[in-house]
Amino acid sequence: LSDEHIATVYVKSRKIPKKYYTQLYYADDFRQFVLNTIPDFDKTLYVEPRLVIPFYDENNNLLGFTGRDLLNKSKIRYITIKLSDTNRKIYGLDKVDKNKRIYVTEGPIDSMFLNNALATMDAALYNIISAVGCDNDYVFVYDNEPRNEFIVKHMQKTIDMGKNICIWPSHIQEKDINDMVVRANLS
Repeated sequence: LSDEHIATVYVKSRKIPKKYYTQLYYADDFRQFVLNTIPDFDKTLYVEPRLVIPFYDENNNLLGFTGRDLLNKSKIRYITIKLSDTNRKIYGLDKVDKNKRIYVTEGPIDSMFLNNALATMDAALYNIISAVGCDNDYVFVYDNEPRNEFIVKHMQKTIDMGKNICIWPSHIQEKDINDMVVRANLS
């Protein structure tokens, strides 16, 4: 895509590391993209451009994909679709080394800024344990939403499980890792 293309502008504005550029896709009509991939998809989707972030299993089999709204007009910023109801909704399984510490984030884009990271695509980060294994060395990196009761509840549950979590210092105002990178102008 050209440097002026909406997807290229978005990816660069979010400071996504260049090594991920070839792993990201663009759908001008996300609804048609989904129907071309899953012809019997029966949920309502709108015709809109989205950045497509595929997720794979350990054997590089496509499990599904997330579509990120590029126009900031949709009520739903991220739409995650699994190719099968039995597929795990985890980004990064094809890249993670289970013999090393694994960082777990909510969003796939946040995980791109950490070494050896997975993303759950929801706030119940600890669910990764049942999907990936309980003997791994995890650090759960929740979004920075200290006043969000839902997030705090999940953080407390993770602590009660005896797992490591990241608690952001109070001077950090950004909501997530990607916002922190953008604000600090890092890449």
